[in-house]
Amino acid sequence: MTTTEGARVFREAWIAGVHKHFPGEPKPSYVTPWEETPEWEREASGAVYEQVRQSSLK
Repeated sequence: MTTTEGARVFREAWIAGVHKHFPGEPKPSYVTPWEETPEWEREASGAVYEQVRQSSLK
């Protein structure tokens, strides 16, 4: 899986978690679809994915 694909999977999991655990209506920025996610947030999602991937290799 590429970093971009992993970032997208992470973002989708984030959105699912917000819908499951956030009471009420979440801020739109919490559940913005990948296609509308700002570049800086896509990069942050990629960084989280890479950290999780690296820790799973240890």
